[in-house]
Amino acid sequence: MKTITPPLGLLEFLDRVNSNAKIYEIKSTADQLSLALGCRDEDILTASLILHPHRAPRIAVHPWNQDPDIQDNERRASSMQSYLLTGYPNQWMPPFGLPHLLQTQISTLVLESPCLYIPAGIQYGWMAITPEELISLTDYAHWSRVFAA
Repeated sequence: MKTITPPLGLLEFLDRVNSNAKIYEIKSTADQLSLALGCRDEDILTASLILHPHRAPRIAVHPWNQDPDIQDNERRASSMQSYLLTGYPNQWMPPFGLPHLLQTQISTLVLESPCLYIPAGIQYGWMAITPEELISLTDYAHWSRVFAA
């Protein structure tokens, strides 16, 4: 697999948090992606921007073949809303490295796998990551203190 450089915002975040996560270019159709990555469909994740009329937006991380957990009065952001709020289109939005820190909810279904793949902010870009790294890199309480300092 060919490694590629992530978009600037994600690259800066990974550098600031001292992550050595690798981003791979995988040019594959959706139905062949799990074969190309060598994983199960449930190990391929997506990040959905979730909007609520009276609360800050949040990110839901879930298997790409399942819907996110939506609470009362919440809805998924449209592609345009996601792009305007995060700088990324829906299908390539990473769960961290966004212009603003957002609360992130990770589906418990994905925390059993040894390796997960998340969108890396660009077409064909996939980041290999462990569940522990995903939890650490999306820890809002921790990063809001670190970046505020």
